[in-house]
Amino acid sequence: MIITGLILFFALIYLIVFLGITIFKFKLRRMQRQAEKHADEGRTQYADGQIIYSKTGGNKKHFHQSDGEYVDYEEVE
Repeated sequence: MIITGLILFFALIYLIVFLGITIFKFKLRRMQRQAEKHADEGRTQYADGQIIYSKTGGNKKHFHQSDGEYVDYEEVE
């Protein structure tokens, strides 16, 4: 009776650990695929093996042409 209970207990622990590792691997692979997809968005590979990365968007100016010119100043007391 006690032996059967111990076997069931360790089988349950093994099953929980096995499922946890399987789920962790699945999520890790999915995150890796998403990272690779994101990295490939700005990449161009040519026949000679050269790979060129280019930034897309994101570098927008925070001011307009009509905002004027920046003037450095010094406070006078």
